[in-house]
Parts: sequence; structure tokens; C-alpha cells
Amino acid sequence: MPTLTTLEAKEMRSEPVAAIVLAAGMSSRYGGANKLLLPFSDGTVVRRVVQTVLNAGIGHIVVVTGHDRERIEAALATVPLTFVHNPRYREGEMLSSIKAGLAHLQGSAAEAAFIVPGDQPLLPVAIFRRIRQAFEHRCGDIVAPKFGAVRGHPVLIARRWWPAALALPDGAQMRMLLRANPQAVAHILVNTDAILLDVDTPEAYHRALERAGPGIEN
Repeated sequence: MPTLTTLEAKEMRSEPVAAIVLAAGMSSRYGGANKLLLPFSDGTVVRRVVQTVLNAGIGHIVVVTGHDRERIEAALATVPLTFVHNPRYREGEMLSSIKAGLAHLQGSAAEAAFIVPGDQPLLPVAIFRRIRQAFEHRCGDIVAPKFGAVRGHPVLIARRWWPAALALPDGAQMRMLLRANPQAVAHILVNTDAILLDVDTPEAYHRALERAGPGIEN
């Protein structure tokens, strides 16, 4: 089981929708620096992502840590959220962090959880709101945005599908669950490619800086 540290957050939450922010990766493609801790707006990349989630009205946030755990926690020290450490971050890749977050949320009252990569600082607040509205209107148990024909993030997954996600084998990816259950998936067409953009490389980071506006709300 992952070890837990909690900052200004209760173990049991009443919010119907939670968010899992993935912040455990080793940034291997970036070339040495931890991309999540790079400067962005008035803070760091990961803080921008978390602030966007908060601005979207999601009060129950779980940040899954792994590599650079202490520095990630320090970068988010003043934000009301819960940290969950994924000890398998080296070999388990993204899926192991998603599982760590979902396993923690099983002890909450959340009916659904957003999966949010911590390296996508350009995600708009409006996308979270549209996806949540689609879920609340029962458009699908799994709701994801699409730009053109390409699915992006964040993805919202109803609690009833968490056991299936937790049962995925090592080496699998969440997209396997979506592809195997198309009847459960609703796609929201969006007019921005921000749902696809991460900062995996220095070039991508600098492009994101150029595109970023002065504020978080977008």
C-alpha cells in the first residue's frame, strides 16, 4: 500500500468528484530536470495544474508522488490537498500512479475521479467543467475530451469502473480500459489542442510558456 501524507485535507471527503494529479514520473525525456518543478506563471508546472483543478471547483485533490517526492510536496505545501506516494513509480509507469490514487479514493465519498497529468499546464478550467457537466447529465461513465480525432486529458472515470482500472495488469495503459468498453465512454469535442500538450521536452516547455496567458482562468 502507498504511504500517505495529508496537508489540510480530511481522510473522508464529501465532494462527489475528485481529481488525481499524477506527479510521480522521472521526467526521463526532459534531460535531467524535473519538468513538474519548472517555473510556470507564478509557481511551477505542477502547481499551475493543481490551481487549474481548484479553479474548476474540484476541492478533493489527490497528488500522487514518486520521484522527487519531497520537492513536489514542498512545491505544493500551501495548497489544500492530499499526497499519496507511489513506491512503484520507477517500474510501474503511469498506471501504477493511477492505481495508487484510485485505491486511496476508495475510502472517500467520491462518485468519480479526474485523471490529470501533472505536466499539462495549459489545460483550461472550462474543459474540467464541461466534462463534469457531461458526467452529471449521465452522458457516460467515462468522459474524455477530444481534439479532432485524438483523445486527451483530463479523463473522468466513475467509481463503478475503478475496480476494472485497478485490475489492469502491469504494463497496461488506461486506454485499454476505454477501448474495451466503448459503450461506457462519452467524448467531448473541444476546440483547443491544450488537452494534448505536455512539457515532456525543453522545446515543448518553451512552447507552453509562449502560449500561457497571464492568468490561470482560461
